[in-house]
Amino acid sequence: MAGELAAQAQAFFASTPELSLQALGSGVHVPSLDLAPYGIPVTHLLAEHNAELARQYLTLNQLAFGGIGVPRWVLSDLYLLPGAIGLLRCPARLLKAPARERLLLADEESAIGAACYVAPSLTPGLFVGVSLFSFLPGRGASAWVKLLTLGMVRAKRLRGVTQWDNPAVRVHSRLGPMRLVGRVPGGHDYDERTFVYETDLSDEARVARAMLRGDAPAPATRIPVTDLLSLGTLLDRSEAGARLELVPPGQDAGHVLVREVPLG
Repeated sequence: MAGELAAQAQAFFASTPELSLQALGSGVHVPSLDLAPYGIPVTHLLAEHNAELARQYLTLNQLAFGGIGVPRWVLSDLYLLPGAIGLLRCPARLLKAPARERLLLADEESAIGAACYVAPSLTPGLFVGVSLFSFLPGRGASAWVKLLTLGMVRAKRLRGVTQWDNPAVRVHSRLGPMRLVGRVPGGHDYDERTFVYETDLSDEARVARAMLRGDAPAPATRIPVTDLLSLGTLLDRSEAGARLELVPPGQDAGHVLVREVPLG
């Protein structure tokens, strides 16, 4: 099914031929990257010599995340220096209006349409999801820039942070079941509704089915995203060793979809 993921990726780019996959990061890491994840060529741009593109990323990140957008020094020290940001670039005319207005670009000028950054961790093969955004409406760009960035850095597992009521749960579950890990270490700005999840990327066949939403919906318990007491209990159980997952599509009509996987 690795071939199936490559075929899906080719179809995605064929549907919007103006898109290109690029990476922005420190040149020292280029030999460690896969610059053709799932057969899609990546153009690596040296962050040391592309300050204007870094500023564009900073502007869009802060537009996407408001008060918790990345500060400039964090972008330099903790994004670009240790790793690489995956970018989908396109003509500015394809962007949502707020992004076009903020960037002040002409229709055919090159813009960042979607971007993903995952941070390396001390555990080999495990990356931490830090930032994902898209200003390309109706194209599924968020899921694709996330998957291709993870392929580019050769991730086998991803740990990420999100909120029960965040529509991004449906994007994150495009890569497969989201195992509940627990609470965010050190807390979070939205602490009461935030959790850590993990996605296993080692089974490419499962990832391919998930990207297509190809599996039949798994039996799941529906819990309202506003029932923070019940959801907090799930995190307590996960931290104690229970295996609980949000199953694709992760969220439906104001509920998260949870199943328990027997330990064995």
